[in-house]
Amino acid sequence: MFEDLWNSILELTSKFVIPDWGSVIAMLPVLVFAGAIVVIGILFWIIWRHPKPRVGKVKVEPVPPAGVHMPGPSWAPPLAALGAFMLFLGLVFGGPLLIVGVVGLTVTLLYWLVEAVRLYDHDLGSTVPELPEVTHTGPPPGVHMPGPSFLPFLAALGAGLLFLGLVFGGWILAAGVIALILTLAGWMGAARAEFEKTVEADTTGHLENIPEPRTPKLLLSGLAIMLVAAFVVQVGWIPPRASGEEASPGASGAPGGSGAPPPPPVAGATPTVHAKDIQFVDKTFQAPANKPFDLDFVNEDAAIPHNIEIKDGGGNVIFKGEIVTGVKTATYKVPALQPGQYPYLCTVHPTMTGTATVQ
Repeated sequence: MFEDLWNSILELTSKFVIPDWGSVIAMLPVLVFAGAIVVIGILFWIIWRHPKPRVGKVKVEPVPPAGVHMPGPSWAPPLAALGAFMLFLGLVFGGPLLIVGVVGLTVTLLYWLVEAVRLYDHDLGSTVPELPEVTHTGPPPGVHMPGPSFLPFLAALGAGLLFLGLVFGGWILAAGVIALILTLAGWMGAARAEFEKTVEADTTGHLENIPEPRTPKLLLSGLAIMLVAAFVVQVGWIPPRASGEEASPGASGAPGGSGAPPPPPVAGATPTVHAKDIQFVDKTFQAPANKPFDLDFVNEDAAIPHNIEIKDGGGNVIFKGEIVTGVKTATYKVPALQPGQYPYLCTVHPTMTGTATVQ
């Protein structure tokens, strides 16, 4: 009774904790777009609620104070964001779109680099008149500067973890998504603090800079722990498995731990798949086409849940067996399949894969 209840809980939580990663990745651009809409809506609501700044009716072009060089407006950031969006679009749909995305991001980043080099060369040139050799302890009077920040570095780190998850999938992908959300949320919080200081300056006429940020040791430590934990779960080290467990009665005839390959399938016999050491011992099995068939699944990992999920060539789930906690044998009733090859995996441990041949 308790085992059936536990398997039901695992079956339910697997839909949220270990979903179909292909569908999750395909939904990432939609989720990012929806999140951007929400953030923009919140910012517009905050701006609308705050009192209007005390400015004249005539537009005044901003002029930096004497001795301060401002680079001026630039199209580089929005173009680089557009290039990154094209790359993400290519990662989702693949094919020529991926090539277009890589080229688009490369071109936009090169544009940004050329612009930065041009500004750097301009700043290296001599100034007229020569500036005094004075070490400034802060911005000139009346100039509000946001000061140094770790947030761009943290956002880049979160994006790097997300790309790492897109490559390896599973729990590493979940850790990458969480890391990017946390870093971007911190950046949004800092931007809100800067906005509040700007509104305060417009209201009181007093400019006050936010103090220099401290090293985000807690956030960096949390990201490192989360990444290590995702890796440990991804490779199957947690939950721990008992060593030296004997194979279940339905296991192959080879001695436990001998590493001998399973015997070849017998014509007309029920196909069997064994799971051991967080992997499928049988990387393939054969089944008859156009009629339902039984599939014996032998979980030899003690106290570790496994199952078999069969997909078609498009990645759609066509059969999902119940989760079995070892050591135990289960017989799945698989519906009729058309002739062809079908990939299968373990829902709990997506790195366990194999290919079925239906003929």
